Formats: sequence, structure tokens, C-alpha cells
Amino acid sequence: MPRISLTFIFILLFLSPANAQNQQEYLGVLKLNDSSFISYRLNFEIMKDNSLKGYSVTNMGGAHETKSYLVGKYNPTDNSIFFKEEGVEYTKSDIKMYDFCYVHFSGKLKKITGQDMLEGPFFGKYSDGVSCIDGEIKLKNFDQIEKIAKIADKKIQNSKKINDSIKENVSVSKAINMSGLNVLKASETTTLFAKSSTITLHVWDAGKLDGDKISIFFNDESLLNSHAISKEKKSISLNLVKGENILKIRAENLGTIAPNTAKIDVFDGIRNIDLLSNLKKGELTTILIIN
Repeated sequence: MPRISLTFIFILLFLSPANAQNQQEYLGVLKLNDSSFISYRLNFEIMKDNSLKGYSVTNMGGAHETKSYLVGKYNPTDNSIFFKEEGVEYTKSDIKMYDFCYVHFSGKLKKITGQDMLEGPFFGKYSDGVSCIDGEIKLKNFDQIEKIAKIADKKIQNSKKINDSIKENVSVSKAINMSGLNVLKASETTTLFAKSSTITLHVWDAGKLDGDKISIFFNDESLLNSHAISKEKKSISLNLVKGENILKIRAENLGTIAPNTAKIDVFDGIRNIDLLSNLKKGELTTILIIN
């Protein structure tokens, strides 16, 4: 499964596309005060009253990938914007909820050399308002980055200096688009924070039907055994116990197109959490659901 790297992000941030469009999705990095960089994706919608809501994804494809909700305000008069992260949908990190450092940003949507940018200092705060780590945001409009990625892919495919076997496995634009997905990988635990005591799983094949089979276990009980994934959604309702609930997914084969992939939607009565398993035969991934 392609992963987006900081190197790709830096290249795409500093290249210039021919055209620019105004979108509400941005991709780039957080530069922390200790000089380290973290990949960062921002997606938000501006409402009629100029409030905004959406989500961010931090450390995409990494060991601490985290998707957080955000709220804020937009001022069309001077193009200023404020947002803060508020609550976690999922995380690959093993830290506790109260240890999350949430981004708070106040600045302006800018056009720099014809490109839509979001740049400036941010302040990190724990959920109780206590300060944590600060730094800078450097983001570019996602649509513009996607255009650059497609140009890069075309150059790679047309290059005579790159081996065909490498060309088959390299796609910058695919890596960019995968950066917003919660991909469930082998020997990995993803933590979800449910808002109710009952959840519903929807399992199906969102891509080309290729005969993939999976087994699903919930709190050590079998839910599905070698289930053949189809285009029709398989729905399962689950009652959560207070505290930790463990959902495990195992790939039983590889089908005709490797790897074994399944689209999984978790609905807790308030929101949908989209997941995508990506496993080899016999591999297992774990979802920890906190209620």
C-alpha cells in the first residue's frame, strides 16, 4: 500500500501548478519548535454562518497517525481563519485520550505566487487547556498538489531512466489520495472512540470484486468466518462493554488481486468512521474501541 512521505510533501509544496482553485482541503506539514516535521492533512467545510467544521489527519501512514475533529470560524472580509482540533476519531498511537496535544491555529488563507496556502504559527493545547508543543503550519491546497502529483506520475511513466518494474509500483497521486484514509495494517492496533454503547459494522468490497475472504472477531467471539466480501454490505450490530472492546480482522486469502482489502464502516449512532483493511493471507489487524 502506498504511503505518503515527508519528502513527497516537501517537493509538492514548493512546486507551482499552472492553475489554482479554491478548495477547503489542504496538505503539508507541521513544523514543531524542536525542528521536527509531521505530515498534516486538513479538510473543512465553511458553513453559511461562516463557522467551519471538519477534520485533520496527523502523521499520515505513520505509527502515530491520528484523525481529529476540528471546529472554527472563517471571516470572508479579510480571509482570516481560526480552527482548533477537538476530539479524536481514531489513532494508531498508544497514548491516552487526555495526552493528545490539539492544534489551535489563527491566521489567513493566502495566495502566494498564485497558490492557495495556509501558513503561520500554531499553538498546541491539551483538552484541559494546558499548553503543550507549539510550531508552524505550512499547507497547500490539496487540489493543486493533486495536479502536481499527476504531472509527476506522467513524467515517471515516460522516463526511460526508470525501470518498468519500479513504474508499476510507484504512483504519487495514489499515495496522495490514500493519505486521508485510515488503512488497517498487519500487527497494528487502531483505537476508535465510540460515542454510544452500540455500534454497527458495514463490511463490503469498495473496489474490484476479487474473491477476498476475511474473518472478524469481537471480544474473542467469532462474528464472521471466512466471509467472502461482496459489493453488498454485510451489517453487524454490536453492544459495547464499558471500557475496552477488541475487534480483530484476519485475511483468509489473497483473492485474485493482492492484497486482501475490505471496506469497513463503523457507525456509532452519531458518526461514520471509514476504515480500509490491507492485509496479506493470514495477517491480523486489531481495532480497539473505547466506550
